[in-house]
Amino acid sequence: MKTPTILLRFLFTFALKSYSINDPYSIELERIYIPGAPSIHSFSFAESNGKWLFVGGRTNGLHGFNPGDAFPKQYSNKNIFVVDPNTNQTFSKNIFVDCSYPLVDPLRSTNMQYVQDGNKLYITGGYGYDSASNGLITFPTLTVIDVSEIIQAIMTGSSIAPYIRQLTDSRMQVCGGEMMKLGDYFYLVGGHKFMGTYSQTTNDQVYTNKIQKFKITDNGVSISITDYSSSTDTVQYHRRDMNLVPAIRPDGVNPYLTLYGGVFIHGTNLPFLNPIYIDGNSVVVDNSFDQKMSQYTCSYLSAFDNGNGSMHTTFFGGMSLYYYNEITQMQEYDSLVPFINDITTLTKYSGGNSDEKISQTKMPTLLGTNAKFILNGSVPQFNNKVIKLNELTARTYAGIIYGGIRAVLPNNTPSFPSDYILKVYITPKSVNINNISSNVPDKFELNQNYPNPFNPSTKIRFSIPENSQTKVLVYDELGREVTRLADNELNAGVYEVDWDGSGFSSGVYYYRLQTNSFTETKKMFLVK
Repeated sequence: MKTPTILLRFLFTFALKSYSINDPYSIELERIYIPGAPSIHSFSFAESNGKWLFVGGRTNGLHGFNPGDAFPKQYSNKNIFVVDPNTNQTFSKNIFVDCSYPLVDPLRSTNMQYVQDGNKLYITGGYGYDSASNGLITFPTLTVIDVSEIIQAIMTGSSIAPYIRQLTDSRMQVCGGEMMKLGDYFYLVGGHKFMGTYSQTTNDQVYTNKIQKFKITDNGVSISITDYSSSTDTVQYHRRDMNLVPAIRPDGVNPYLTLYGGVFIHGTNLPFLNPIYIDGNSVVVDNSFDQKMSQYTCSYLSAFDNGNGSMHTTFFGGMSLYYYNEITQMQEYDSLVPFINDITTLTKYSGGNSDEKISQTKMPTLLGTNAKFILNGSVPQFNNKVIKLNELTARTYAGIIYGGIRAVLPNNTPSFPSDYILKVYITPKSVNINNISSNVPDKFELNQNYPNPFNPSTKIRFSIPENSQTKVLVYDELGREVTRLADNELNAGVYEVDWDGSGFSSGVYYYRLQTNSFTETKKMFLVK
């Protein structure tokens, strides 16, 4: 939930930002359509057997700042939706059909914190309409949902009531925070409490300034919170609407959490730039690095490189203190924290330092805020849903970007619930580049791919007589880049790269070898 800044807009150029030359992977997006799939944002999410479950959230755009239109209850999502992306079917049920108002009022709220652990979806807090008080509150509740059972009930029209349990606990009265499980403990990080109608000048908004840690016991009948502890920092933990990201230590084994971004810094309406690292033993604030892009809650994917111990997080659009100006090719600062279409990858290296790169791929419009990245279950991954980058052998369907807010302009703009559903593909830059010979060739050369025609994969061999930044690009018949097979600093030698065209349609494609001083393009045919 965004609070307005003063109407004076500060803009200045920050720094030249190179495009993804050394990115760990390239990103490709493909829009798909699922009939009847809801356009919502700020929801809770779970999945089971390939089916998606959506609970709560809103069906309008970014909230307003007038008491009457900030969070009108007609735009609260009163349905639980089930989407089956494999059959393109959507099912739904009104939450009030089977259940009492006190039980399900929190399930039509917005900006709840949630975690799926096995077959259970845990939801805390949320800001929304309370039937008992006839007003807006932050709910002091912990709700547990049996995921596969409630999906089946919605698909068959059965009662959902047996699969929802709830506990009232004032410690859970939070919205706009993030919750994630690490080991046996749940971590409820940041957030705040709204009570009453929201407006620009008057609202009862209290930040928790806490990281809460606890266990949840659920026997299918009753719920309890045990082993509770919390830490308070009124400066660094004064955050909401951020991204809490799963991560893997450089040892390739131990998980931890990273808190990126969030709003608002004490005394000013600007987002936080420094990350916080959380594990079972410590909380470390990193003041050595500033995250320039995508500080607001948005969709993201996480990937770990076991080869060098680097942890990567890619943020898809959202709202940002900086954006990339295509004309000037510079990062620019905007104190109004605009909607952006940039995709950035933030890398934390094994040595502890971090950097941030801007992808050449853009979101198709101003998307990403309060959206969800749904990881493809077939992708090699750790238990905390971090992708195992080293186990990817080709262009890989990584997952789906779903929902969120779509804006018309960066600032002071109409906005809507996004109806975009985007497939995300990643191709590691180091994948499939085989050094055939280290002997220095006489000249640059791009060989004809073989086999040609091919189905579904082919090999492309090329020679470079000097060390060079080297790209192997693939284009469709219209001249649009469809994938990057290489984008690396290579030593002189003879190389071979594979292209798997299984995710592409039959037709003519062009592949290009591009170095610092040489470019050549050839034609190939994918026949299915």
